[in-house]
Amino acid sequence: MTDPNPHLSDQTILLTGAAGKVARRLRAPLAARCKTLLSTDIVAGESLAPNERFVRCDLTDTAAVLELVGGVNGVVHFAGYPREAGWDTLIPANIVALTNLWEAALAGGVRRVVYASTNHVVGMHPVTRRIDVDAEIKCDSRYGVTKAFAEVLARFYYEKYAIESLGLRIGRVEDQPGDQRMLSTWLHPEDLLQQVLLGLTGAVKADLLYGISANARSWCSNPPGSSYRPAHSADTYVLPARASNASTQEWPFQGGPFAAQGYVGDPARAANFYTRS
Repeated sequence: MTDPNPHLSDQTILLTGAAGKVARRLRAPLAARCKTLLSTDIVAGESLAPNERFVRCDLTDTAAVLELVGGVNGVVHFAGYPREAGWDTLIPANIVALTNLWEAALAGGVRRVVYASTNHVVGMHPVTRRIDVDAEIKCDSRYGVTKAFAEVLARFYYEKYAIESLGLRIGRVEDQPGDQRMLSTWLHPEDLLQQVLLGLTGAVKADLLYGISANARSWCSNPPGSSYRPAHSADTYVLPARASNASTQEWPFQGGPFAAQGYVGDPARAANFYTRS
């Protein structure tokens, strides 16, 4: 893959959540493109690249985060709790850690942040409706609410302090789609890398992209003027019969099982929202 962002070669980039399932896919390609990759997580790092440095850090520790961010040129924030949980779990991991990081970026003069949001901030939209990044926020979970907070926070720091950012409403990052739902939500790791690089070096304000590959079955679409050009598509995969038999009607909302968990009410309510007078 040709490097479209050669000027990262003189920069130090901070990657949070570096031991996580998604972020660890970014470590090697990011390290290959920047002067120094500073990786952090609450668990120890391993198999570091020659120009990669690991610092164990709890992002809920304000002083530790200030020290961590000092001297970096950009931040790729993928740390956090990635599933539905109680507020006692989500608030420290997804709210306190996030505000610490943005405040440290402000204090350290960092001008660019790329961060993981999620498709679950719009997960209560019906699968029968295709939405764009300007669609109404309709969170399907407490987890989704914390990511909606991240998007609002990013906008605040841009409008108030001119810190530019790109939020990625990520679907499902895997080497290939494994079930019917992923034909809509799948994001190839190389397409994820392209989005992160665009966020670090492209012309952004406080922008959003859906973290999806070029899937014809996607329920969401990215801005037509975006520089993102996914190289992969779920359309090229034929699923095993067992996986392909799962009907999307089983999940009337785009958030799938996140939306279905604990849901009380009429699933038609979401669709009716758009037709009421």
